[in-house]
Amino acid sequence: MDGTSPLTPESIQLAAASGPRRAHRKSRLGCKTCKSRKIKCDERKPACGNCIKHNVECDFAVPRVQALPASSSLLDLNLDHLELLHNYTTSTYATLSESPALRDFYRITAVQLGLKCDYVMRALLAISSLQLAYYRPHMREHYQSVAMHHHQIASRVAINLMQDVNPSTAENLFLFSTLTIFYAFGCPRRDDHLLLVGEGEIPSWLLLHQGTRALTELASAQVDNPLAPLFKHGADRWRAREIQRQTTSSAHQHLDRLQTLIEHDELDEMLRNTYTQAITELHKSFLAMNCDTGRTYDVMDLFVWVFEVAEDFLPLLRAPTQNAVTILAFFCVLLKGLKSQWWLHGWADHLIAKSYTFLDREHRLLIQWPMEEIGYIP
Repeated sequence: MDGTSPLTPESIQLAAASGPRRAHRKSRLGCKTCKSRKIKCDERKPACGNCIKHNVECDFAVPRVQALPASSSLLDLNLDHLELLHNYTTSTYATLSESPALRDFYRITAVQLGLKCDYVMRALLAISSLQLAYYRPHMREHYQSVAMHHHQIASRVAINLMQDVNPSTAENLFLFSTLTIFYAFGCPRRDDHLLLVGEGEIPSWLLLHQGTRALTELASAQVDNPLAPLFKHGADRWRAREIQRQTTSSAHQHLDRLQTLIEHDELDEMLRNTYTQAITELHKSFLAMNCDTGRTYDVMDLFVWVFEVAEDFLPLLRAPTQNAVTILAFFCVLLKGLKSQWWLHGWADHLIAKSYTFLDREHRLLIQWPMEEIGYIP
């Protein structure tokens, strides 16, 4: 009330009822990412909701080293970690390959290596947590947060070691880069990323697989190599791709048409060769998927294409070109062929939709076949 207003019983009663204004609670405990973006942080740990939503690094995930008492007890056990490890060794490992030999490798050998290497173990726990997030939707945010927490910590170490790979680190780094493919596919998809290669604090599978050839040579050269089952299975699938077959399919007809157009229209010789190689490797992948030898189409067939084109083609998806995205649309059909894997669920539809949105009218006509195979309707 102003100074000229008379005091009346009614005004006094109204003022008493309204009481003092409630002060706004301003938290100073939010993460640095939310503070820098000037948005409210929900302060959830190990990663806040905003950071999980945008798939960016949350400083809550930075590990805090605590001294452990000299004598430990059951109370010192991290039951969350044990839950994830139990889930991995009883369920997750079996979803990473159809090969019995590789399933044994992921269940036994990978865990043994993880017990000796922190960033490998964290990669295993991160994948396990993503699987739990997929099958327990009521706790999805929690498990996604835990997965991000483990993989961010692991990535910091692995990326630093990647700068100077040597025989003593090659095995663990190769296994970590392989596990990161599963992690990258299993992560929640971000709408602001065109494909699989968006910028962010967490290194994408693209970054980890540039230079994979050198890493493979170092890792595979080790005596009594614990990764031998992984390399042997990959070599077997690679050799099967190289077998000359007379079989053709509609995929090959459309790939041939695409290659003819690129060879005619692309003036840059280096780009033209890169596109041609990627298409050639796709031909082999489709032959592996459509062959009549009774083989089951395996996730390794998918990874072989990634491996073959990692050095030259995949970087073109950083700043996507029309031809690169068109070629990737055909790769989506291979993804659809592995639809039984939880970590691949929805990726083919996501990528084909993103590709269609990015492409111009001329190139959209070139991906009609992949769209029909996947069942995508714009």
